[in-house]
Amino acid sequence: MYQITRKNRIKEDLQLCHANGDVACTIPVDINVDKMTARISKAYENLGMAQNELMENQSDVKLMETYGNAVIEILSAIFGDDGAKKILEFYEDCYTEALLDILPFVSNEIMPKIREASAARKEQLEQAMLRL
Repeated sequence: MYQITRKNRIKEDLQLCHANGDVACTIPVDINVDKMTARISKAYENLGMAQNELMENQSDVKLMETYGNAVIEILSAIFGDDGAKKILEFYEDCYTEALLDILPFVSNEIMPKIREASAARKEQLEQAMLRL
């Protein structure tokens, strides 16, 4: 029997814990690499631009709002709208604190898996083209 296994989903859980170690909530991560890679990359790009602009003028309210929206965009891209909402509720809308705590998880756990899955998909497509 010929079997095919889907490989383009990344599933993880992120637990948000109180200072005493009690788990406040668990946020699932379920990323379809084919659909989400471009959205996540764009969100990272927007966050970088917002951070750079805010660094130049930290008292600009409009830039603070743009930064906040960029944080929400990246959280939503990775954790979904519901997950992003739970994260911001847990951090009581302290966007920078949330971002600083969550970015290591995203950078060290999620992004390498996305890059790996994207590279595997590219290799699979190249192999398929050779067989045609």
